[in-house]
Amino acid sequence: MHKKLCMYLLIFVALTAKAQIPTGYYSNADGLSGEVLKATLHDIIKDHHELSYDSVTIALRVTDQDTIDTSKLICFYTGWTYGKLDFGNGSEEWNREHVWSKSHGDFGNNPPSGTDLFQLHPADASVNSSKSNRDFDWGITQYIDGSGPTDCYKDTDIWEPRDEVKGDVARIIFYMATRYEGDNGELDLEPLDSVNTAVNNEPHYGKLSTLISWHQNDPVDEWERKRNDTIYYHYQHNRNPFIDHPEYVDSIWGAGIIGEPSNHVTDFVSTATSTSITNNWTNNDGDTLAQGYLIMINKTGIFTSPVDSTGYPNDVDLSDGEGIYNVSHNAESYTWENLSPETEYYFKIFPFSNSGESINYKTDGIVPQTNNTTDTLVFQPVLIISEVTHPSDKSTAKYVEVTNIGNDEMDFSSETWYLSIQSNGGSTWRDVQLTGSLKPDSSITLAYSATVFNTWYGKNTDIASGNISGNGNDGYFLYSGGKHSTGTLMDAYGVIDENGSGTEWEYTNSRAYRIYSVTVPDTIWNTSEWMIEPATTSQMTPKWHHRILTWNGSASSDINDNNNWNESGLTIPDYKADASCKLNIANNGIAPVITENKTFSIIEMEAGATLTISNNATLEIIGK
Repeated sequence: MHKKLCMYLLIFVALTAKAQIPTGYYSNADGLSGEVLKATLHDIIKDHHELSYDSVTIALRVTDQDTIDTSKLICFYTGWTYGKLDFGNGSEEWNREHVWSKSHGDFGNNPPSGTDLFQLHPADASVNSSKSNRDFDWGITQYIDGSGPTDCYKDTDIWEPRDEVKGDVARIIFYMATRYEGDNGELDLEPLDSVNTAVNNEPHYGKLSTLISWHQNDPVDEWERKRNDTIYYHYQHNRNPFIDHPEYVDSIWGAGIIGEPSNHVTDFVSTATSTSITNNWTNNDGDTLAQGYLIMINKTGIFTSPVDSTGYPNDVDLSDGEGIYNVSHNAESYTWENLSPETEYYFKIFPFSNSGESINYKTDGIVPQTNNTTDTLVFQPVLIISEVTHPSDKSTAKYVEVTNIGNDEMDFSSETWYLSIQSNGGSTWRDVQLTGSLKPDSSITLAYSATVFNTWYGKNTDIASGNISGNGNDGYFLYSGGKHSTGTLMDAYGVIDENGSGTEWEYTNSRAYRIYSVTVPDTIWNTSEWMIEPATTSQMTPKWHHRILTWNGSASSDINDNNNWNESGLTIPDYKADASCKLNIANNGIAPVITENKTFSIIEMEAGATLTISNNATLEIIGK
């Protein structure tokens, strides 16, 4: 991977290599354990010298300096190196990463917790954004950044860092939970043995058992020790006790390895619609609680029990007739989506404890099983928000696109639908009623200005309203039967009552579009359903979504050349193929070649057809 370099002058601070724990620093903790030890360590490390947020930037150039090339520093989650002055939010720039995400307690960038050097590290800006405020646990999907693949994995509420810093992450979380105990007006930060721990900005982080496992399997190294000394002697004048004394983790939180869950769940039942089945159950906890549940689904009713020490990644693609999903303790419900109508499905649920190599499933006794048959499919219109825009070169050329991905035409004179906009997650809402009609696989645009839309895109908008004025941090929501105050929420871009600035769904100077594999609306914004890309008006794709493109290969091998594709079997498409399309690679003309990194949603290959990836390019296939 090629990273850009900067030449500059830098005045180095001469750091004295102490490389040892100050004499008597932990003497008050000798012989203690449990909460008493934690409280004593808190008294030792509290009241540290506080830095400003700007000072953190300068300090990180020292604490995280590349030991081989001192003009660079090391990005925490990826191990990539960037020039020390390549600071910012752009491509191949670094910024300040709060390992304990600031929304987990809502402390912002304010001292002391928001500027604590022990929890702040340099990170690639886009990787930092993707990590967002996820809890730490074993991920499912490898995260591939715009700058290349990483060794990090993610899921909806989960971020798994590369192996080299798993233990570092754990010791940071343990430090924060010990340093901040709620005194002197500070937050009381605590680790929990679950994920999705800060729905309402609670001061919690997870997942405790996984962090303990990472702490054990990735022990303290010389890098951590030197960083600990640097922060102590030159910046905050306190230390991370769990770097100096790794055994303190076990003394306070235990080894983290518990036995097999005592009991199975009870009341394991299922309810069905035409395309989904919801499993419900009741926790039946005994002496040893389950930390999660593994649910299996298939069409035969014959299951193979999971094996201890083996993690099973989530699999919700049921095209092969079976799948798996892991849910946390206390969930007591899970819904399987995108099922086939009029089809019988069987389910089995296994409680487990621990994670990774220590995972322990309860497979003895009578394992609960249930089954249900999906209903007959009733075809209904399906309306989704398919594109949200905020062009960087002409803010008044913004528009929102809505697409009918159902099978029936929609008549908005008889069906009441509104697109509603919430400003900055606050109390100001604006409602725009949909008008006209909309055929299946067709889109309508709602633009801020009809004149500007026509001037910049050469097309006429379907609805013009000055209320289509989202500024990159404003949410759009689709309501049926009334406005936002009276209708039923059907689909969402963004999160209600949340300001989008700094979130995963922010679209400032960008276009956000729905990927093709989304087949149903979603009232909860889901990052896996969207692509968000920086864009000018020339990169927008109005009135063009949910298209099927077939390769003709008549012009060249370039997959980006519109002339190589047919839309609906006939016409040349208006725009380049992207993840909003379904691509059929036919055995026609010149075979397609990918020479730059591409992301698509669904690709189907005709017999005899080929697709070549060259020039060290990557192809990422994403789907809900």
